[in-house]
Amino acid sequence: MTISFPLGETWNSNRDIVQFPAVENGETVPCAISWEALQDNFGGNAVPPLDCFRSNRKAIEAKAERLIQKGRFEPDGSILIRSQDGP
Repeated sequence: MTISFPLGETWNSNRDIVQFPAVENGETVPCAISWEALQDNFGGNAVPPLDCFRSNRKAIEAKAERLIQKGRFEPDGSILIRSQDGP
């Protein structure tokens, strides 16, 4: 299983998430991390969400990769990192 994370993160203010793509074996997997998770696990209280994401990109991508490998997909086929998922 090969998973990569191309650049392309965006802030979705309607859902309070940072969305970012993953690519697994050539297929795009939509990923996101909640603003709450950024605040609780990555010190997001003092910085804008995208800045927090970018400062913690490696740890967030590693968490998304573990969730993909575990098959913990949302009903729509995406990955959502929640506060309780930890850093």
